[in-house]
Amino acid sequence: MTVTIKSRPYQYSHTVGALGLTGRGFSNPMDAAISKNDNRVYVVNRSNPFQAPQGGVRVGIVTLDEEYIGQFAGFGTDDGELTWPTSIAVDSQEYVYVTDEHRHDVQVFDGNGNFVRKWGSFGSDLGEFNRPSGVAVDSHDHVYIVDHLNNRIQKFTSDGTFLAMWGSAGSGPGELNMPWGVCVDADDQVYVADWRNDRIQKFTADGQYLASIGSSGSGDGQLNRPANMGVDQDGNIYVADWGNERVVIFNSLGFPITTLIGDHTHSKWGDEFLAANQELLDGRKVMADGTPEKRFWGPTAVEIDRQGRVAVVDSCRHRLQVYTRV
Repeated sequence: MTVTIKSRPYQYSHTVGALGLTGRGFSNPMDAAISKNDNRVYVVNRSNPFQAPQGGVRVGIVTLDEEYIGQFAGFGTDDGELTWPTSIAVDSQEYVYVTDEHRHDVQVFDGNGNFVRKWGSFGSDLGEFNRPSGVAVDSHDHVYIVDHLNNRIQKFTSDGTFLAMWGSAGSGPGELNMPWGVCVDADDQVYVADWRNDRIQKFTADGQYLASIGSSGSGDGQLNRPANMGVDQDGNIYVADWGNERVVIFNSLGFPITTLIGDHTHSKWGDEFLAANQELLDGRKVMADGTPEKRFWGPTAVEIDRQGRVAVVDSCRHRLQVYTRV
């Protein structure tokens, strides 16, 4: 039986971003990481480098208050460049970690986007990866990387020294089937989006299995190819339910609380673009209420800032949708 727990409602606040191959805007953002030291938000854009080889793939730096700060790491295969970037995390020293499926590695940048180091290569031995996806950092600056096609999690120090590994292919407790995202809560417990098994699994920092959240489907508390998740200070779990085009929120015990489906309004950047392009603005005025555009399309990640604001990475609509609890 599915039990739904009532809680304080979530209210849509605003949207950050609009489609853009460079500068202000996003292009298929995959993940975001919020600084532990200030209000910076690092957004990794995957774009399509084969359709737009001169732009799109990069890390943008913004704030949830719609300030544009800068960008770094364009498309390429050299150190400091990205090809198929997947996930991003930031540690207490403001080092930024970016995984890349094509490169089979994780690259580390400083907060200004300068390349610092990298580790990993293709393979299945310890410290090697087969299309790494999610990356997260705990309170000790230990780095957890989802080794997607090796069906495991690997744990490292911030300089890339291997610490631990857990997981194997399967559907039982602690087993994984093409896992994708990872996050860490305030107690350094690790949550893994077990993509093909349609669930979230929870582990201790050393990989001991604790719990499984969700099941296959589209009903209350069910998931369809979950991509990633975030956990707030109360232990609520926000799951980017990619296949169902929504965010499902569970309480700390794993019971479903509510579901978000998207409530987009124009971002400040979008309004400025439309104001400078009258024909587009006129065309939009004769549209219907724009309901499909409001909704999530391929949500891939959720981040929660120090104010408790919930930022949903709305990948196929090239934006972040921001919510608050009321």
